[in-house]
Amino acid sequence: MAQQGDAVSDPDSLNQKILLKELRLDSADAAKSRIDTTLLYKKLKRKMQKHRFSRAVFEFLFRDPYSRTVSRTPTSPIDPNCTYEGSFIGNIQIQRLDPFGPRVTDTLRLPANWFEKAGNTMHRDTREAVIRKSLMFQRGYPFVASMISDNERILRLTPNLLDARIYAVPRKGRSDTVDILVVTQDVWSINGSIDTDFQQTIGVNVDDLNFLGLGHEKALGISYSQAPHPYTHKPRGWGIQSLYRVPYIGKTFISGTLQYVNRWTQERYAVIAQRKFLTPNMKYAGGLELSRNRIYVESNPFIRDSEVFPVGYDYADFWLGRAFRTQWTGERTRMVLAARVIGNRYWERPEVRADTNQLYQHRWLNLYSIGFSTRNYLRDVLIYGFGRTEDVPYGSLVSFTTGMERREFGVRSYIGMKMAHGQYFQRFGYLLLGFNAGSYIRNGLWEQGAWRGEVNYFSRLLTVGTSQLRQFINLRYTRGFGRFNGEYIDINNANGIRGITNVGLRGQQSLVLNIETVLFTPLNILGFQVAMFGYVDLGWIGTSSKEVVKVPLYQGYGIGIRLRNENLTFNTFQFRLGFYNGFAGLISPFRTEFSEIPRSRLTDFDINAPEVVPFGALGVQ
Repeated sequence: MAQQGDAVSDPDSLNQKILLKELRLDSADAAKSRIDTTLLYKKLKRKMQKHRFSRAVFEFLFRDPYSRTVSRTPTSPIDPNCTYEGSFIGNIQIQRLDPFGPRVTDTLRLPANWFEKAGNTMHRDTREAVIRKSLMFQRGYPFVASMISDNERILRLTPNLLDARIYAVPRKGRSDTVDILVVTQDVWSINGSIDTDFQQTIGVNVDDLNFLGLGHEKALGISYSQAPHPYTHKPRGWGIQSLYRVPYIGKTFISGTLQYVNRWTQERYAVIAQRKFLTPNMKYAGGLELSRNRIYVESNPFIRDSEVFPVGYDYADFWLGRAFRTQWTGERTRMVLAARVIGNRYWERPEVRADTNQLYQHRWLNLYSIGFSTRNYLRDVLIYGFGRTEDVPYGSLVSFTTGMERREFGVRSYIGMKMAHGQYFQRFGYLLLGFNAGSYIRNGLWEQGAWRGEVNYFSRLLTVGTSQLRQFINLRYTRGFGRFNGEYIDINNANGIRGITNVGLRGQQSLVLNIETVLFTPLNILGFQVAMFGYVDLGWIGTSSKEVVKVPLYQGYGIGIRLRNENLTFNTFQFRLGFYNGFAGLISPFRTEFSEIPRSRLTDFDINAPEVVPFGALGVQ
């Protein structure tokens, strides 16, 4: 690693060394992969440069992701053990990069073709003042490496930014002062889609994650359908959904959202404000939501085409938390006390009695929690993203929740707990263990209880020729007890067996095993990175009265390809071929699907609002 004051001629190489050191990866394998990938592209380019037409095709479709220009760069990126600790922060410079071409580790990298140049021309950069409002430090502050590192991670959480780095630049002749360079790269913020079944339904959606360069999200969707409404049985007609979100209001780190939905089976008006414990050093967090909602639910979710009726209610939710640093815990461990109040008031519902339709009783719920959280982060790539920096959380949390709920027909108490631990091992990979359990108690009996256990694993990044490979394994068990009529869990699609939607896959107890192998190839087409994957989905679903492994096993096996351009806000495009076994009534065991999947995030170890253990779903699918 470069010493303080050294000139750094290759920041990309430097940052790679730092990342490899943090994650304890095999640097020789990484270097070999990079060399092999570059040689592959050079060989292909050399063949296609022989003719004008093939040369034009190559320049339009392909780009060597490792090719770059030599750039003037700052000194070493922030390191938790850097020698600047205790210095004072001097000048703070903001460098904003266009979506296409440069990188935060190579600021002089140029757009590859006219497509990228045109995209940069039409893009409006995030305003410098917006980025400065997201900084937790100012000129004259003491330099605290952990705070700078946390701030870099917060910038990467901002939806309108692709990546961010904060560099320390030592000032000549002033060993007690260090200047700061904040480098951010925007994403192409405008996203649009058209959804249609080519028969009865069409929808147009437009989303801008950086409205007027302010970093605000503005979304609008308009739909029309001739399909019958589930309640009126008349054509659904027009539908609209809109949202306006401010990631951070001023320098408060409070996010604000306005939402309006009037779309067929759902009506919603909502205002939401929230401040999370984004870093261990934040003392206060809280949230507020006020909304009016109307949805349609099934009278019996276990029967296909069961009767559907409307439910309308007003919802209020307020919580406040305080984090404390205790003398007997570590630097990044906090004790968190929090309180929450939730209210539901129904203005449209079916007939409600003490033993009938209990889900739709008016209620006020008070929750109180105490917990301990330890949070740290490592930088990695190619987990759920396709090249952008991903912050891998590791640490532990344990929290206990209690409270009281006042309902129309009585009062009941609540008790729950949550535990989780995640660790990145040198050769093994990342492992997360989690357990969550809770239940209401009325007259000494458990009511609406649930417990969930999960194991999540992904391997370290492996080199396979010129490609990179990761193995993912997720195991999840969920069980409900004392649940009300109409409550259920399922193992459809993202909940278990991808590509399947079946009313029969509903119950009170489930066990799901998902195994996936992802091969990140060096192929880059029009800026879209290409990954291939294979998967195995196994699921059991049944009632609470029978051991889950004694019910039928549902199986899904498949292969597919994913495309993603991290410079765009589009979801990942995916084509999948699946084979299914154990399902009654399938016309064919094979299914194909082309779809979009949103980018997943790793589970963090922060403690926020006290909550009831989530169980299942209600409403029309």
